[in-house]
Amino acid sequence: MVASEGAMLYFLIITLNIVDWMYQYSLDSFYMFFRKAIGKVVIVDDTRIEELIKSIRFNICQWVMRGLFERHKLIFLSLLTFRLMQKKLIDVAYEMQYMDFLLKGAVKPGIENPLDWLPQVAWDAV
Repeated sequence: MVASEGAMLYFLIITLNIVDWMYQYSLDSFYMFFRKAIGKVVIVDDTRIEELIKSIRFNICQWVMRGLFERHKLIFLSLLTFRLMQKKLIDVAYEMQYMDFLLKGAVKPGIENPLDWLPQVAWDAV
């Protein structure tokens, strides 16, 4: 479970280069912060896994947020939140149709597309 959390976080942060080309994160750096996060947890009872996950999320997010421009921090936190919702790692209802509405906007059917170069799906979203 802890390894899947780490993999999810790593693959999320390496996609930040789509937002800006300068966001390049190496696996070695990620692994170093991942190990530091694990080393900070000293609890050895039944809640150790939950504490490990919290520590990993916090340390990796803190590391990534330090290197982001202010205008990109909300994008990163939104991506992280939506990914956690999608994987049901946080207890919030996640409906794909609501996510599509948030990302694409409302569809306005019935209005004819006067532009032959614009696909009908794109026109409906305008």
